[in-house]
Amino acid sequence: MADLALVGLRWAASPIVKELLTKASAYLSVDMVREIERLQDTVLPQFELVIQAAQKSPHRGKLESWLRRLKEAFYDAEDLLDEHEYNVLKAKAKSGKGPLLREDESSSTATTVMKPFHSAMNRARNLLPGNRRLISKMNELKAILTEAKQLRDLLGLPHGNTTEWPAAAPTHVPTTTSLPTSKVFGRNSDRDRIVKFLLGKTTTAEASSTKYSGLAIVGLGGMGKSTLAQYVYNDKRIEECFDVRIWICISRKLDVHRHTREIIESAKKGECPRVDNLDTLQCKLRDILQESQKFLLVLDDVWFEKSHNETEWELFLAPLVSKQSGSKVLVTSRSETLPAAICCEQEHVIHLENMDDTEFLALFKHHAFSGAEIKDQLLRMKLQDTAEEIAKRLGQCPLAAKVLGSRMCRRKDIAEWKAALKLGDLSDPFTSLLWSYEKLDPCLQRCFLYCSLFPKGHGYRPEELVHLWVAEGFIGSCNLSRRTLEEVGMDYFNDMVSVSFFQRYGWYYVMHDILHDFAESLSREDCFRLEDDNVTEIPCTVRHLSVRVESMQKHKEIIYKLHHLRTVICIDSLMDNASIIFDQMLWNLKKLRVLSLSFHNSNKLPKSVGELKHLRYLDLNRTSVFELPRSLCALWHLQLLQLNGMVERLPNKVCNLSKLRYLRGYKDQIPNIGKLTSLQQIYDFSVQKKQGYELRQLKDLNELGGSLHVQNLENVIGKDEALASKLYLKSRLKELILEWSSENGMDAMNILHLDVLEGLRPPPQLSKLTIEGYRSDTYPGWLLERSYFENLESFELSNCSLLEGLPPDTELVRNCSRLRINIVPNLKELSNLPVGLTDLSIDYCPLLMFITNNELGQHDLRENIIMKADDLASKLALTWEVDSGKVRRVLSKDYSSLKQLMTLMMDDDISKHLQIIESGLEEREDKVWMKENIIKAWLFCHEQRIRFIYGRTMDMPLVLPSRLCELSLSSCSITDEALAICLGGLTSLSNLKLKYNMALTTL
Repeated sequence: MADLALVGLRWAASPIVKELLTKASAYLSVDMVREIERLQDTVLPQFELVIQAAQKSPHRGKLESWLRRLKEAFYDAEDLLDEHEYNVLKAKAKSGKGPLLREDESSSTATTVMKPFHSAMNRARNLLPGNRRLISKMNELKAILTEAKQLRDLLGLPHGNTTEWPAAAPTHVPTTTSLPTSKVFGRNSDRDRIVKFLLGKTTTAEASSTKYSGLAIVGLGGMGKSTLAQYVYNDKRIEECFDVRIWICISRKLDVHRHTREIIESAKKGECPRVDNLDTLQCKLRDILQESQKFLLVLDDVWFEKSHNETEWELFLAPLVSKQSGSKVLVTSRSETLPAAICCEQEHVIHLENMDDTEFLALFKHHAFSGAEIKDQLLRMKLQDTAEEIAKRLGQCPLAAKVLGSRMCRRKDIAEWKAALKLGDLSDPFTSLLWSYEKLDPCLQRCFLYCSLFPKGHGYRPEELVHLWVAEGFIGSCNLSRRTLEEVGMDYFNDMVSVSFFQRYGWYYVMHDILHDFAESLSREDCFRLEDDNVTEIPCTVRHLSVRVESMQKHKEIIYKLHHLRTVICIDSLMDNASIIFDQMLWNLKKLRVLSLSFHNSNKLPKSVGELKHLRYLDLNRTSVFELPRSLCALWHLQLLQLNGMVERLPNKVCNLSKLRYLRGYKDQIPNIGKLTSLQQIYDFSVQKKQGYELRQLKDLNELGGSLHVQNLENVIGKDEALASKLYLKSRLKELILEWSSENGMDAMNILHLDVLEGLRPPPQLSKLTIEGYRSDTYPGWLLERSYFENLESFELSNCSLLEGLPPDTELVRNCSRLRINIVPNLKELSNLPVGLTDLSIDYCPLLMFITNNELGQHDLRENIIMKADDLASKLALTWEVDSGKVRRVLSKDYSSLKQLMTLMMDDDISKHLQIIESGLEEREDKVWMKENIIKAWLFCHEQRIRFIYGRTMDMPLVLPSRLCELSLSSCSITDEALAICLGGLTSLSNLKLKYNMALTTL
């Protein structure tokens, strides 16, 4: 366990330190900038070698002390730099000079400034006295970094560039084809599945290419992946099937040259002469494989992350061509993300699950009692019973069973077994977990350790976790390449999921208890969970604290002393007088960056929250707070503000928080929201005719992503104001809803609507577009431009009263798979449907009629089209008696359709009957004469509708794309034959909904 102390400090050598130095260099003198550059290039890359050399050195203690001082200096320098940036933000906000640079812009600017040293010098001359502390702290950090040279001398390491140093000895143990034990437990079914695949028939693709197919064994470190692969490799059936079997252990980063040589050596069972030319090596490998009929290649311990080069894997596997088809590649990996070149389909990925309890116990006992002869039967029984108790606490981890079982082997003292049972951490397979952890990028390591703040069994939500990582500064802002910090953070999380550090469980993710223990052991100096009321001391080095006690009254004095604390997260609700506790706490803990509160007995947030210069994350979701202090507006670094839905008013100057990325739980709109240029999301924006709520507020909000609903567009005064919103620049948006509110005169033409929609040109990258309440019969120019949208997947028209058809060019929506047309009463045709459409919904389009050529002219054959009037009238009357509300709703819905349809017929009799229906439906009481009048009037109008539909001079079939899976038709007119022909061609249709289609008589 001793090695963990060094590993927990190792992040100090990570790129996070480099990023701090890079940012700080913009405020330092030329000489210091040059010195820091030199240290970055020489000292930092040597950390790994120094740490490895020190682990078994008598000078190990000096290294630990040095790393701790380095970390402390780093934290202090980071805080001082943060304070300086806080003062800059404050000054700019008060001077009214507008929004500051975004995270990615500011970091790239710092990198640029670092090159022309005169710029850095100019800024250094103007530093305030308080910022001279930053220079002093950077000098201290530089001095500590320089001490690495002394450590190097103490450890006897050579001088010079790191490139001249010998490569560090691998910390992993390479795997071989030899089984470590004569028996494998609990994996027979997995073995049989793998063997069946390896012996199985060749696919057509393999046969045509004479290449190979792949299968992967994926699981957490210590689950027995390599053992299972060895089990299969040595199976007699496999030996007989493949005339060449190859086993190599990849581990760490792929080295195409070295691993190609290892394949040759494994295939030839001898040493391969050293050849520097890769092409020569690959030609030799290709010759060896083509001499054989079929080969099996096992790539053990493959580690692949998104950041790795896929091209390297393609190059590495390119020579794998045999004389016959049927060759296979078997991969073991902690990661579900595998190189495409391995040719492993998703169904050929085997996830190792927990073993059966009986098999797991047998595995533990095998290692615990192997070779131990215990003649005392009573002692043997006691040890067996204790072994069962221990096995239950090992978390079903084969590695834990092996390691702990081997430790207990030949120990016959029952007291030792009982002591093992009392250990807080029985799952001690940390060698394997440490190996997996060290392969993570240093940025990911820090994020992983932070997760130990949450209790075991905690359900992690990726989005919430990423926001915390961003607030803590764990996500590097350099080289974002137009990606957001949150997108990078999600990649971090997905990388950890792919190596089984997290496992999906419903809507959230969980961490195995063994992994949680491992993270806790590495982070104990930085992270602390307050879960026990009996805790009397918290290490002074702790910077991240989570609270899970009912009362902080006992612990407040301890917490107040943690002046370096950066994080306070309340997991459960506190029962204290929160206003007093937190007011005192906030006065003492000035370095907080994350504050997540949970209490229900205080309605006000303490004013002292405004003193938290470093605060980036404030979560009040699980509180009763409904009043925020004005001091909140002094949190210039604040990135996320999570409210509880009870806050009715925000402080007036909240719009000055230019770093705010997320504001959640607030129902109303913020005036002058356009100043919050870092915002990543606004779900609703309502245009109002007063200052601070104009559409142009969206102008500079170009970081917006996700969904944006722009409402009340009737308040936009013209095209120029619409253009000023610059929607087309918001390339991160995925969904856009443009809405004019419903009001009187919806059928009236409004030429201003066209001008406004013309100016609201959306970004071409949009995937979902909805236009609602639009009152023009003309589409804007951008909806007529061929191929304007790059990947529009969903298009919806709602309450657009004057449109008569879809945009004419199918190329505009060539990728569209979902089309919704809702309340478009003048829509007369449905042509130019996207060929890839899978989901179509039409509701209330009464002028939309579908009829076949065979049905034209049948309007006089009334008895073949609708049932006799007397029968229909009696059935309607009977249904009315049973469920009057339902009949009223149906007739009311159909009345609107009839009214729209009958406008084409211009008949006085029809108008009279429509009036009877309207006035009758307005009556609240179901009077007999009223019901009869309504039914008779409706029957008359319905008959005219049928005559009109069947009396058309031209057929209009409903021709839909064959890929359609879901179809909904409501309040439009489609005849029996038209529907039958339409459905006959939809072989993929899985969901059909028909409603208020009054021209249908049969199904």
